[in-house]
Amino acid sequence: MRPALLPFLLAAIVTVLIGLGIWLEPYFAGDVAITRGLQAMFPDPVWATWVSRLPSAPAKYWVMALTLAGASYLGGWKGSAMTVAAILLDQFGSEASKTIFVRPRPSRELVTVFGTPSGFSFPSGTLTFACATFGSLAVLAARHRQGVVKTGVIAACAGMIALACLARVVLGAHWPSDVILTSVICLTWLWATDRVLQGSARF
Repeated sequence: MRPALLPFLLAAIVTVLIGLGIWLEPYFAGDVAITRGLQAMFPDPVWATWVSRLPSAPAKYWVMALTLAGASYLGGWKGSAMTVAAILLDQFGSEASKTIFVRPRPSRELVTVFGTPSGFSFPSGTLTFACATFGSLAVLAARHRQGVVKTGVIAACAGMIALACLARVVLGAHWPSDVILTSVICLTWLWATDRVLQGSARF
């Protein structure tokens, strides 16, 4: 029998390995080329600005409320508990965690940077919020639902997370590796938490 907390151990290993890579490199190979390519595809970033405002008040309160309602429907009290914990961690820990990695924002010398993003680049606060909300719903739907509800929720939530990733890169606020690896870490911990709450460590 596999240990009950094995999912947390795997999530911790993923986090440490990604964190070490982020800590060692200001950006990864391909980050600059991909960012330039996406910015060339989307020269008018108005839509990206709107997407980036979702984690800010008042929009975030609407997203949180809808997420908690969906979590209760998809996963009952366990789903609600997981989602509340994820949202609280995002709201109170996302920005503080950036001081661990101290990865600089994309440079204006390398790519176009819209606005004046401040602070460090990893993890992306927009993506921690997207994963805490939309990601939680996707994990719950994948485990607890079948049929069209499962497919629809996963597709919609994955689309929102992908849109958030794209928006932050197009605006020059984050490198592609920032948003992708932030999502990987967050979704891995959500998966692990759901597995442990359900009392099963089976893969």
